[in-house]
Amino acid sequence: MTNAENRKTVNIALIGTGFMGKEHAKAWSLSPVSCPDILATPVKKILCDNDEARVVERAKLWGFEEYTTDYHEILERDDIDIIDICTPAFLHADMAIDAIKAGKFVFCEKPMVTTMEDGQRLMQVVRKYNANGRTAVGFNKRRWPAVQYARKLVKEGAIGRILLYNGRYCQNGVMFRKVNLPNRKWWKTGGFADSGSHIVDMCRYILDDQYDSLVARAYPLVDDLPVRAPAEGEDPAAIPTAKSECEDFSLVIANMKSGITASLYSSSAYGGSGEDISFEIHGTDGSIRWSGANPSVLQICEQPRTRAEVGFKSILMGPAHPYGNSIPPMPGFGVGVVDQMSFQVLEVVNACVSGETYNPSFEDAWEIVKVCDKIRQSEQKKEWVSVD
Repeated sequence: MTNAENRKTVNIALIGTGFMGKEHAKAWSLSPVSCPDILATPVKKILCDNDEARVVERAKLWGFEEYTTDYHEILERDDIDIIDICTPAFLHADMAIDAIKAGKFVFCEKPMVTTMEDGQRLMQVVRKYNANGRTAVGFNKRRWPAVQYARKLVKEGAIGRILLYNGRYCQNGVMFRKVNLPNRKWWKTGGFADSGSHIVDMCRYILDDQYDSLVARAYPLVDDLPVRAPAEGEDPAAIPTAKSECEDFSLVIANMKSGITASLYSSSAYGGSGEDISFEIHGTDGSIRWSGANPSVLQICEQPRTRAEVGFKSILMGPAHPYGNSIPPMPGFGVGVVDQMSFQVLEVVNACVSGETYNPSFEDAWEIVKVCDKIRQSEQKKEWVSVD
C-alpha cells in the first residue's frame, strides 16, 4: 500500500468566489500535489457565494463537487471539516462565529475583522468554545520560504543582536481611483488593516516579538471624489462627492518588547508598483533583506572581514530551505504566489488533522487587529500609544 493510499481526506467548504477565493481554490488543488508532508488530501466539497449564477459557474470551473448560495447550509453538514472564509472582511466575524459554534475548523482570510467590536465578539466565542486550536488566519506572506529562512537566521543570531527592522508594503491604487463609493469607510474595506496588516504581522513573526508602543501617521491621500462615474452627457460637476476614509498612507515607528525599533511604511500611491512588500533587518553583525518582487532570493550581509568586502550575498531558495521538498529540486527554480498559498494550505490541513494549534490562530491574529487599531488611535491623538 502506498503513502497516497494511506493518506486521509478532509472536506473543504469555501465561502467567497472573488480574488482571494480563487487563490485559495488553486491552493487546495495544488497542495496535495506539491507537498508530500501534507497529512490529508483536501477534497473541494462545497463552494458558496450569494450570486447563484457566479457560484454555479465557478464551482464547475474550480472543481467543487457542490455549491450553495447560503453558507448556513454548510454549518449543518457533518461531512465538512474545514470552512474557508474568503468573503469581504466586514462579513468575517459573523461567519466565523457561526462556523465555530458548528464545531468546524475555521480558516479565515485576513483581516480577521475590521472593527474592534467585531473582534471582541469573535474572541468571546473562540474562548467560550475553546476553539483557538481549531482556527487559522490567512497571513500567507509568512509562507514564502525566504521569510521562513529569515526568521530562522534571526533566531540563530546570524547577523548578531537585532537593532532595527524596516517593513514596507506599497501599491498603486490611488492613481487609478476615480470614484469614492458611498459607505466604503475603513471599517468596511479594512483600510490599513487589510494590506498593511501584512507588514505588522511579518515584523512580529520574523522577530518572534511583540509590539510595546508606537507612534503613527495613517490617513487618506485623495481629495473628495465623485460617488459614481458620470452618465453619458452628464455634467461631472453635478455628481455628489465623498471623502475616502481608507488609510492610503501609513508610517509607523514601533518599540518592540525586546527593545528593537521597527519602522513600517505603507502607501497606495506608489505609481510604479503592483504589490511591493519587502523588509530589512539590521543587526550588530550584518543585515538581511528581501523583496516580494524577487521572492526566491534572500540577501544577507554577514560580518565582513574588511571594509573592502562590504556587500550582500544572494541566497537562492531551494531544496535546503523551508518547504524545500515541495519545490523543484534546484535552487533558483522559483517559487510563486500559488506555491506559498499551497504551503499555507499544508499548514492548515496539518493543524486540522494533528490537533496542533495553527500559527497564526485567531488569538494570534487578534493581536494584529489590536495593533492596527492602535495605529489609528495614534493618528487621531497625534501621540505615542501603548500596545496592551
